[in-house]
Amino acid sequence: MNTILLGNLISLAGAVLMVVIGFIKRKERVLAVQCVQFSLMGVGNLVLGGVTGALSNLVSLVRNLVCYKAGITIPLKLLFIAVQAGLSLWVNTQGLIGLLPVIAACIFTWFLDVKSDLGMKILLIGTQCLWLVYDFTIMNYVSFAFDIMCLCSNGVGIYRIHKSAK
Repeated sequence: MNTILLGNLISLAGAVLMVVIGFIKRKERVLAVQCVQFSLMGVGNLVLGGVTGALSNLVSLVRNLVCYKAGITIPLKLLFIAVQAGLSLWVNTQGLIGLLPVIAACIFTWFLDVKSDLGMKILLIGTQCLWLVYDFTIMNYVSFAFDIMCLCSNGVGIYRIHKSAK
């Protein structure tokens, strides 16, 4: 089977979860579903040659598990950011494009303890824009399309949060 097709098929499963996350209001549930999404997207990225994307997903998976179980502290944030940046710089062969998942993961990690559900949605939208460019560049067209849908679903999530606050 063609690696572009295989990578896109694997990414499809993770991408569906990524869009579903946009409709989830509670941060804890977002983090739990993201763990499955990161696993699938990481494998898809690896198949497509997106090593930094795969690595970013792996580190983010571990980060979410730690955060979900024990919470996140500034030292843990710094540790995950350092691991993310160090490993990604070591394996990156894609130049600036290869750094986009790293930048997204580091931003997400730093602001992971945002208290409001609305803040989490805004964070997801901001970091998703970086993945949008990366996915298109590595020919992960399924993820690219779903990145757009994810941006839309998070917009709906923001609307739902505002609506329920009234």
